Amino acid sequence: MKKLQSARDHLTAALGVSGENLLTFAEKGKVTSFQGADHQNKDFQVSYTAHLVLTDFAADPLTVFFVMVEWLARECPAAPADALRFHVDVIDSTKVDVSLLVELTETVTVRPSPAGTWIGADTDADVLKTPLFPLAI
Repeated sequence: MKKLQSARDHLTAALGVSGENLLTFAEKGKVTSFQGADHQNKDFQVSYTAHLVLTDFAADPLTVFFVMVEWLARECPAAPADALRFHVDVIDSTKVDVSLLVELTETVTVRPSPAGTWIGADTDADVLKTPLFPLAI
């Protein structure tokens, strides 16, 4: 869950909050296998709802949204404009709990290595920067 950890790291660093005040969950997860008929392709895809809960936050929740939009632009460039969902619970006049939900997908590459099997998450291609070429029909 490379993206979930990345989102957590980004929020704690950008907001200066303690990791104890940020709960992170991967919910409604699904694994999609890409194995072919010969089972040579061991790659798979993991998709889930990332649920991040920032507790006792003593600033405007809009700050949290801004920080997450920055992260989404960098880590999930193909995400739709409305990818981030939220719920805010007002604790008192100085603190809120902010719950964030975002759908994430990670492609996992599996390769043989001298030590056994190497498993790693691929980074997303920035589809907005991918050049398009005309098709010759």
